[in-house]
Amino acid sequence: MRRIGLCLAILLAAAFAADRGLAGRYAGDWKSGASGSGGALQFALDGPRDETWKCDLTFSLDGAEVRTTMREVKVQEKRIELTYDFDAGGAALRSHVSGEWDGAKFRGQYETTMGGVQVDAGTWTAAPDKKE
Repeated sequence: MRRIGLCLAILLAAAFAADRGLAGRYAGDWKSGASGSGGALQFALDGPRDETWKCDLTFSLDGAEVRTTMREVKVQEKRIELTYDFDAGGAALRSHVSGEWDGAKFRGQYETTMGGVQVDAGTWTAAPDKKE
């Protein structure tokens, strides 16, 4: 019975260490599946501190940098989920981003809503920022 407990503890420690290894700065791009438009994307994952992750994310839209207000950050093993609010042309929007680490970069999808109604969806990728 002690062996099972020890194995479980090692497994949990390894999973936690894998999560922790995702902290850092990332840069990449996003592309709308609806309009074909896209742009740059940058974010910094910080954590976990007291089992809580933080993230600061900006992206470009029509050549302008858009700042976001992060609402939720989830990092589990190789998966990431971010939910953030932003303003575009006076409209209050919310995006939900999900992706998976493939060993070299994150890849995933996003969905943007306004008032709970989907207004855009597409894909994104981000690799460790080489400027760091």
